Amino acid sequence: QIGLLTFTFQVTASLLQPVIGMITDKRPMPYSLPYGMASSLIGLIVLAYAGHYSLLLIGASLIGIGSAIFHPESSRIARFASGGRFGLAQSLFQVGGNFGQSMGPLLAAFIVVPFGQTSISWFAIGSLIGIIVLWQVGGWY
Repeated sequence: QIGLLTFTFQVTASLLQPVIGMITDKRPMPYSLPYGMASSLIGLIVLAYAGHYSLLLIGASLIGIGSAIFHPESSRIARFASGGRFGLAQSLFQVGGNFGQSMGPLLAAFIVVPFGQTSISWFAIGSLIGIIVLWQVGGWY
């Protein structure tokens, strides 16, 4: 079951991302950034209160969809804000993402394990802050 849960997240995040990238290449959508984060926020809340395995799969899908929506435009912003140092900007962008993913298991160990499944909803605070910041970024470029 854990493997299917991970697979669901990875498939939605990975397979949708190029499709969304092709769409946003034709028509940039800077406000897709907060919408992607909102999808991830809803997914987190679903995970926090899921009483059945199928809801866990839905939550993982929503987080994956949010990731797929977020990354094409955020990569464009990294390039836009690079000051011409495209490789450095993309590298820093990637390091940030890798760091964030590496923190997930640690946060689960230190927060979710001792405080239970509903403590996942505490991460909603970070998502809400992210939505506000990303809305501002969308208006910037």
